[in-house]
Amino acid sequence: MAGTPKRRKDVAFLNEMPEDMIFSMIEAGKSIADICIELGIGKRALDDWIEENDHSAMITRARARAADLMACDTIKIADSMDVDHAQRDVQRIRTRQWLAERWDQKTYGLQKAQQVNINIQDLRMAALRHVEVVDDLSTEKGQ
Repeated sequence: MAGTPKRRKDVAFLNEMPEDMIFSMIEAGKSIADICIELGIGKRALDDWIEENDHSAMITRARARAADLMACDTIKIADSMDVDHAQRDVQRIRTRQWLAERWDQKTYGLQKAQQVNINIQDLRMAALRHVEVVDDLSTEKGQ
């Protein structure tokens, strides 16, 4: 990081602060940009800090907990929906659902179902062939 004194200073600042503080901010649903603004650091410094300290797994777990909060928020918003601002509330719900899907794909993401293609014409032809074989067998036995 030669030539990046600001980033080095920001990473040093992050190393001095309690890790739990950053993870709790992520769990609260704050964006990386909001965290950087609140702490007065650059995004690259936060990315470097996460990478240097191998915190990717912890960030993922914090995002999963944030996804749970987002999902719970959708219920609260739906239960207290204002008739005059219904469209706004629906948009708030959709945004939280979208974030929950992205932050915890396993729990809130759409599960991809296996595609099944049924060709009715092929089924009909197979049934007709079966009937012809059965008819042929029954006429042979009757002779």
